[in-house]
Amino acid sequence: MLDFVRALDLVDIGARDEVRAAGAALFVRRRDEIEPYEQAFERFWRGRPGALPEMPQLASDREEDGAPPRPSPESLPNDAAAMTTGIVRDTASIDDGEAAPEDTLPAETAWSAGERLRGRAFDRMTPSELREAERLIDRMVLKMPLRRTRRWKLHRRGTLLAPRQMMRRNLGTGGDPVAWLWRRRVERPRGVVLLCDISGSMERHARLLLRFCHALSRTDVPTEAFCFGTRLTRITPQLRTRDPDEALDRISAAVGDWSGGTRIGTAFHEFNQRWARRVLRSSGIVLVVSDGWDRGDPREVGEETARLRRSCHRLIWLNPLAGAAGYKPLAAGMAAAWPHIDVFLPSHDLGSLELLAQALADDAGARTGTTLR
Repeated sequence: MLDFVRALDLVDIGARDEVRAAGAALFVRRRDEIEPYEQAFERFWRGRPGALPEMPQLASDREEDGAPPRPSPESLPNDAAAMTTGIVRDTASIDDGEAAPEDTLPAETAWSAGERLRGRAFDRMTPSELREAERLIDRMVLKMPLRRTRRWKLHRRGTLLAPRQMMRRNLGTGGDPVAWLWRRRVERPRGVVLLCDISGSMERHARLLLRFCHALSRTDVPTEAFCFGTRLTRITPQLRTRDPDEALDRISAAVGDWSGGTRIGTAFHEFNQRWARRVLRSSGIVLVVSDGWDRGDPREVGEETARLRRSCHRLIWLNPLAGAAGYKPLAAGMAAAWPHIDVFLPSHDLGSLELLAQALADDAGARTGTTLR
């Protein structure tokens, strides 16, 4: 079902034939499943109240397997039938044998809460909407592009011969190259380092971005995370907790300057001096989440941001204030860091997180200058 939902983004959802073909490619596995799929498609999308012809029983559902027969929607109560067909009907206004498409309403399961919350700013969400947004972030599936490393591995579709391994493999034949071995470069995803501002003005956005980083850490992408307010704190061990709520609770307990002031230059200086060589490679991507409000020296922010930029492959800055119309980087800290940023993105809603995922996957856009989206 999740693959079918993703497939709807790739086809024209207004074209009935394309939607039908996409569903058939995912749901139909055998020839005897074609007719049940066609009937289910017609029943769900047209919502005909009349009974359809009885579906043929699949081999996996026959009585000789010992499984009880599945009840038909007509034999269930109205609420249960609506759950199985996906259609809610006004039974009081429909007679037996008459079709009334105008009285057929989509079930509650037919709309997506993600679309409703996609463009709503985090600071305007109710507590229940924030909880729903957190669950949507937890279910995000992120795919990072692979890069070629300097290491090699044996592969049957390699590009170069592996002479040492090939000679060892052919010792039994007197050195005659009977078995040919090939090698290719090892491909790995780029590492990601998150530097998240946890000052008072960033508290709500920081929690949601940390959940995004937690979702990223569950993949095979090497991930490191730091929080900074008046000082820098490494939170990578806390993010390794499987449950995101428990991980956020451990981060809150480990960070002592939560919802305090902000010293961006001091935090960047500590990271460059102490952590950059340990956790950051030249091929890594750095994500900075901050609104740019700083109590320190703007010149220090500019110098340390430039040094951080030289240490990574790409520097992406996320600012929740950038979602406002006509935004300009007028804050002293933001203006000092602006010339050294590769990609500048908003981070005020779920749609901006989708832009971030796209920017992480778009490795071809590295070192192309600052872009404001």
